[in-house]
Amino acid sequence: MGRIKPVMLRPETFMMVEEAGYVLTYPRRDPESLKRRVETLKRLGVTLVEFTGPKEVLGLRVLGKGTRSVILKAWVSGRRYALKVRRLDASIPSLVMEAENMKIANRVGVGPKLLRHSEDMIVMELIEGVPIPEWIGGTAVEDKGILRNVLRKLIVDAYRLDRAGLDHGELSRASKHIYVKPDGEPVILDFGSSSVRRRPSNVTSIVQYLFIGGAVAERVRKLHGSVDRDRLLEGLRNYKRNPSRESLNNLLKTLKLAHTLPL
Repeated sequence: MGRIKPVMLRPETFMMVEEAGYVLTYPRRDPESLKRRVETLKRLGVTLVEFTGPKEVLGLRVLGKGTRSVILKAWVSGRRYALKVRRLDASIPSLVMEAENMKIANRVGVGPKLLRHSEDMIVMELIEGVPIPEWIGGTAVEDKGILRNVLRKLIVDAYRLDRAGLDHGELSRASKHIYVKPDGEPVILDFGSSSVRRRPSNVTSIVQYLFIGGAVAERVRKLHGSVDRDRLLEGLRNYKRNPSRESLNNLLKTLKLAHTLPL
């Protein structure tokens, strides 16, 4: 197959370019839904949609493709954003709850910044970087100070979500849900499974992912050094019983990540 070239389209031209248009109604070709979604793009202030990214849908490049949505690049007021479009076969009826949960996360300084949303689309900050397994895999031993800053920041962000009462829902298998930007800033992504109705377990989930099980934890141990497993499990139990700033700081000490940070 030949190389797929990037494409940029204005909302009004989606109706005239069939293949591109039906990315908005993936996986079905639905002219009426396409018409409604083109109007939604306009209401959200999207002036251009850019088909670039690592994934492919209907022969066009996109940022992401999941069971619930397709992620595209969109231009609003001369700036690039990420555009999440609900799939027509998604198990959820709308993206409104996800957008509301993103607002909660944003209020405590976590996640991509939400710009605008509708029932079927979310326009948010475009996070450019690499998934955390790839970033950790490319980290050298001499950069372990940078690694520790990333690990600490993720745990503190998870604590902020816990305090806000929002459970992310995917941090125990966070490979696709955490990106590290070129400046070394980690960002927790994708609040599609998040909920305020569950007891938050963000800190315990992210610590398990980073320090206890799987290939990422093994790489972290090689770079950061081993951590006393019994003390760590006790620290997690104490935090779960009392998710306070004190129990978090004790946990960070056990993880050799103690540092004075505003929480």
